[in-house]
Amino acid sequence: MGEFLLAEQKCAVCKGDGSIELLGSQCPFCNGTGEYTKIAESYITSHICQCIFLDRKVCPLCKQRCHHDTPNKPKVLIGPV
Repeated sequence: MGEFLLAEQKCAVCKGDGSIELLGSQCPFCNGTGEYTKIAESYITSHICQCIFLDRKVCPLCKQRCHHDTPNKPKVLIGPV
């Protein structure tokens, strides 16, 4: 029964799409299949926030508010002068 549950789950990184929007390429965690892998689940659990690539407010991988913690305080938005 445990195998059946895993088959229904989707890749934690690409959400079952098979590609990573941020990179514009095939998801390396599921090899483009969109299927669940334990390594994808582990990566999402401990990933570094990627908000710097987009709006500096939301992480594009987990879709949650910026969650990185550095001494440079990257949560501050940098706008045009």
